Amino acid sequence: MENTKATTLDITTNLLKRSSLSDPSKYPLWVFLIIVGCIVGGLIGFSVWTMYHGLDDNNTFKDVSFEQRKYMREARQRNLNGLAVEARRPDMIIPIDQLNW
Repeated sequence: MENTKATTLDITTNLLKRSSLSDPSKYPLWVFLIIVGCIVGGLIGFSVWTMYHGLDDNNTFKDVSFEQRKYMREARQRNLNGLAVEARRPDMIIPIDQLNW
């Protein structure tokens, strides 16, 4: 058992000696790649943040027009009527022209 441990340790030591990390001329490359990776990670984080929160800091929304409100109410009611038909509940169907405005 001792012989196996020594052999494994010797093999590992030899592999580490041959690895490219032991070559000092490669250090600037690794530092550069780490910096580029950090920049890319920061840009990805910023893009995800702006996707969910946006860049505009004033949280004011413009009020939608009456025509858009009416259209959206009709679209929602059409979808609800479609669900009522699928659920076989004709009592829940409201004609679009009878919506209260």
